[in-house]
Amino acid sequence: MLAVIGGAAVFVVGFMAVHFVGLPELNSVNQEIYPHVPRGWPWVIAAKLVSLVGSQILIAGIVIVWIWDKPMTWARASVAAAIFTLETLVFFAIVPNEWLGLTQGEFQWTSQKVAFTLPKWLTLNNNISISYGALKDAVAGGYSAGLLVALLVGVYQVQERAKRGPVEKPTVLSDYGRPVIKGDR
Repeated sequence: MLAVIGGAAVFVVGFMAVHFVGLPELNSVNQEIYPHVPRGWPWVIAAKLVSLVGSQILIAGIVIVWIWDKPMTWARASVAAAIFTLETLVFFAIVPNEWLGLTQGEFQWTSQKVAFTLPKWLTLNNNISISYGALKDAVAGGYSAGLLVALLVGVYQVQERAKRGPVEKPTVLSDYGRPVIKGDR
């Protein structure tokens, strides 16, 4: 339960920080607003990471408290499916979108900017350059592909764990060859 409360608190703090560090320095009548609040993309990214970590602590707490190692009912299964869907949306949609927004916006990684040029001896004396746009897309694609593989392995492991079923405790025999029974006798 502590993870649920703590995760919710960290999430709200990160969410509020994202709001305040993302505000412009001047309002519509050119007055400075919140001069003590730091501004800029590094602060926005840090606040978004705090919010992401808080949301993951919150979700892990919910799973541990209400779903993990409990008898699976229709209600628990629907909540687990909703949480799984939420997590896939966060990690397959929101995180790559934030990466692409940062690289296209703040960093200006476009296909016109050259990130590096391959050595001519490696490319048979041809001029081959890799643009920042290609690098940005390669990172996003590699992240999504790696995450998909991790998801498939994780789902397979969960299915294999479910197939094994509960582990039976071995029967302890007494010195006389009879099963030992613990109780109030």
